[in-house]
Amino acid sequence: MEPPRPSFNTRAVLSLLFAVLTVLSFCVGVAPIPLTSLICYPAALLLGGTALWLGWSSLREVRQNGGRGRRLALIGMWTGGLTLLAVLCFSAVAIALAPTIFDLLRQAWTQLQP
Repeated sequence: MEPPRPSFNTRAVLSLLFAVLTVLSFCVGVAPIPLTSLICYPAALLLGGTALWLGWSSLREVRQNGGRGRRLALIGMWTGGLTLLAVLCFSAVAIALAPTIFDLLRQAWTQLQP
């Protein structure tokens, strides 16, 4: 009879779950729906940071105690970290382009005025 396989590390599974939620939040923030980025980008930052932290701590646990979940933790860490980087890049581009966009909107508004 074979010995029972150890169960997956709970933090590794949570890391993967938070990583998936991070990607969903980021994708909704990128969608062309007004003001979604104001809610979704901070949520993606929080969820991505949580996925990164949970993945890192679960890797330590798996390394110390053995068990399963190393791949889940790595996927959660990479997905959370890359999505954090994407949110920061999108935010930086939006901040850099804000004056130009506001100027274009002001010019369009003055042309519409009688």
